[in-house]
Amino acid sequence: MNKTDNRMLEKLFFNMLPVQVLIFAMGSVNSIVDGVIAGQFIGPGAVGVVGLYYSMVNIYNATGSVLLGGTAVLCGRYMGRGDRKKTEGIFSLNLTLTFIIGVLLTFVCLVFRGPLAVLLGATEELKGDLVTYITGYALGILPMLLAQQIAAFLQLERRSVRGYIGVAGMIISNVSLDILFVSILKMGIWGLALATSFSNIVYFLILVPYYFTSKAQLHYSIRNALWSKALSLVKIGFPGALLVFCIAIRFTVINHILIACAGNDGISAMGAFNMIHGLIISYCLGNGAIIRMLVSVFMGEQDKTSIKKILHVVFTKALALACVLAVILVLISPGITRIFFADSTSNVYHLLHQLLIIYSFCMPLILICQIFTNYLQAMGHTRFVNFQSVFDGFFSMVLPALVLAPVMGALGVWLSNPIGIILTIMTVPLYCIIYWKRIPASYDEWLLFSPGFGADPEDCFAVTIHDTADVTLASAGVQDFCERHDIGKRSAYFSALCLEEMAVNVVKHGFMLDSRSHTLDIRAVYSAGNMMLRLRDDCIPFDPSEMAEIVKDSGSFENNGIRMVYNIADEVTYQNLLGMNVLTVKILERDLGAVESTDYLLETKLKEDDPGLHKIFKDTVFVVQSILNRYKLMFPEYTDHSIFHSLTVIDSCNRLIGEEQIDKLNTDEIFILLMGCYLHDVGMGISENDFLEFKDRLGEEEYFRTNPGASKSDFVRDRHNEFSGLFIEKYAGLFDLPTPEHTFAIKQVARGHRKTDLFDEKEYPAAFALPNGNSVCLPYLASLLRIADEIDVVATRNPILLYDIGSLTDNKQIAENKKLNAIKAMMMTKEAFVLTAHTDDSTVYEDLVRMADKMQKTLDLCRKVIAERTDFRLIQKKVILRKA
Repeated sequence: MNKTDNRMLEKLFFNMLPVQVLIFAMGSVNSIVDGVIAGQFIGPGAVGVVGLYYSMVNIYNATGSVLLGGTAVLCGRYMGRGDRKKTEGIFSLNLTLTFIIGVLLTFVCLVFRGPLAVLLGATEELKGDLVTYITGYALGILPMLLAQQIAAFLQLERRSVRGYIGVAGMIISNVSLDILFVSILKMGIWGLALATSFSNIVYFLILVPYYFTSKAQLHYSIRNALWSKALSLVKIGFPGALLVFCIAIRFTVINHILIACAGNDGISAMGAFNMIHGLIISYCLGNGAIIRMLVSVFMGEQDKTSIKKILHVVFTKALALACVLAVILVLISPGITRIFFADSTSNVYHLLHQLLIIYSFCMPLILICQIFTNYLQAMGHTRFVNFQSVFDGFFSMVLPALVLAPVMGALGVWLSNPIGIILTIMTVPLYCIIYWKRIPASYDEWLLFSPGFGADPEDCFAVTIHDTADVTLASAGVQDFCERHDIGKRSAYFSALCLEEMAVNVVKHGFMLDSRSHTLDIRAVYSAGNMMLRLRDDCIPFDPSEMAEIVKDSGSFENNGIRMVYNIADEVTYQNLLGMNVLTVKILERDLGAVESTDYLLETKLKEDDPGLHKIFKDTVFVVQSILNRYKLMFPEYTDHSIFHSLTVIDSCNRLIGEEQIDKLNTDEIFILLMGCYLHDVGMGISENDFLEFKDRLGEEEYFRTNPGASKSDFVRDRHNEFSGLFIEKYAGLFDLPTPEHTFAIKQVARGHRKTDLFDEKEYPAAFALPNGNSVCLPYLASLLRIADEIDVVATRNPILLYDIGSLTDNKQIAENKKLNAIKAMMMTKEAFVLTAHTDDSTVYEDLVRMADKMQKTLDLCRKVIAERTDFRLIQKKVILRKA
């Protein structure tokens, strides 16, 4: 089971590639249509005008890229946690920012169109037409930007078909209107611009109605916009758009160089090339996008083997395909040129054909450059990627062009393309040398793997799921993996349960939705004390409403493992990129213990109602964990009294209280109950100094006088609830308990888990007053703890001795652990506690009957206390012992 399908990566890569190429290629369709119509029906000058404006189109795309990039990351975080409210907050923030920016850009283009035309490099001959084109295009800027963003959100909501229909509507309307305005109505450059603007409006109008229907999961509200995340959104998205901004500036500078050395023909040739440029490099950009996504996933998983595998695929098969495409481009370049400029004897035809031939040989180099850039971005080398974006986007081509253009004319500008790409590629090995401050000594160093990067095989668990039968085996494997890495059994159990529940959801709701064969790849990585859980599948995109439903506080125990892990996870991220759903859960070392110390019902309510008390409680958890484990020093053979036992007690308290009664407890009562549960057995691990201080107050002399032959451990075990009470009283300051009254209440609840008289109104007042005005029902809280402690009798109470009873030497503990080993399960129903036991030893079974009778007496007592002294109720009436 501890393996993944190695062929899955290569299959996944080439399944994704056509989709990614199509995404990048579609962005060029409108430009190509405009260029063809301009060249065939208006003239070469019109192609030059569209080419000059291409720098502004890049700025619009870069602006949209900033917003999309930051939004995708933030929405991924909140969707992963099932936080629909914050996801909607980012949705509203994105659309509001897009609207503001769109209005500003439209204003600039309409008011400053003349200066803008000059800035873009227009000659006096082209300036008038460019001003006209800027004016017409400005009408569609706002709907274009909004449609880009909405299309991305539709993907998140699994409405990609509407997005495809929108793209088709945009293309069809653009072609139709171009023909109508330019060819039939002879509106010239003004008609060309209007057709593009109207097609952007059509695109927007096809997409936006969905968000006015009841089917929409995300809803816009300017009041719900998370303005506090605006800066983060821009910071996250900006690096990915920096290159596009630089290219926009580069085009402007190159246009000025071309005007000086090649005139309007050079501008027209470059303009036509810019229109098809996106289509030509879409293959390279698609490869780069896949590398960025997959490497970022593998990096988070510390999976350097998969990183090397995917790089091998792209540097062999993908690179070979790039060479084939380069040859094809050379062969069809005359036909492409004639689409824009029909006269093959013209200078502008010659210039464009020359540029296409030169650029064909750049395609393999562009692919290599894209691989390097996206790989380094995914690996977190942000500063270098930003430097490279500026260098590649501007200096690498502009500097050679400035040197060669005065000597070679337009050819010098064309040659600056391969020269610039080669210079950009050379910056990568140079950066590796600077990074290591020497020549890298291994392949891993050339890949910039840090010395500690990459989890050892024994620190990884990976399995591919094909059906539900694999899920159970995977869950058991994850639990075993966690336990082998000294992660608490509680953490291991919920980690395995979380993955099992998520995997079942994927298999049920993803695998069954179509006839395709699907796989689910599960991976767990333990590194430096931290745990990472990841699920990756190739099903349809995840529905944000499904995750919100899974993790919401419903009061049921369905999906309990998911909720338990989510409550303490440092980061939960969902991504749907390139056809894959990737859900990653990261739990830091400091929080792993919190699975051991977190309860779904009580702690969640405390955290929501009083974060201050919740912090005191969480801080106590870490302190108590080591103290509770000290019981083993005095009682090495005794049943478990560690934090694991305390957590089981809290689980039982949750279910005893139930959702029906949780709201009857005030915040202080919840805090006092949780603290009492965690501290009720600290007396079992009492230090020698504390023992010496407390023993006289607990009647040591009288105990040993009436129990001759008893040991110190017998005394501590018999009075450990009283030792716990004195410990709480002494160390109240250590736990930062709010008031002496809180200390007394916690002490009494902890003491009350055994022997104390719960009917004593002085010791256990039904309405114990606190300084803040709240009152605490001590009889109810102590009764809950007493019965919850009593029913923790399953075999896992002493897991170390489950299969080695013979290692015990204490006869009393031998008998006790034989009983525990025989109890295979304890199920709490609405009417009873049902113990399922299996033993062939009649003596052990008789002991079990006596134990069940004792539990019944404790239950009867607690029910009576609660019924007579409180407004609460305990609905379970029976303890049932059932043979397996």
